[in-house]
Amino acid sequence: MKRFYFDLYNTEHCQMDSEGQLLPDRERAGLEALRILQDVARDEMLGGDRLKITVKVRNEKRD
Repeated sequence: MKRFYFDLYNTEHCQMDSEGQLLPDRERAGLEALRILQDVARDEMLGGDRLKITVKVRNEKRD
């Protein structure tokens, strides 16, 4: 298992992941990033405004 970090950026702020999650590989980390995007979009789009959301995936080496 490897530790991956999921930093969240939107039009108003960024949230850096300091804990990360243990996942088997980069592919699984990509799927987790998509899940995070869905959750955030569902929660934040209720206002009806345009919103840009980005999840940056970093590994243990912060790459």
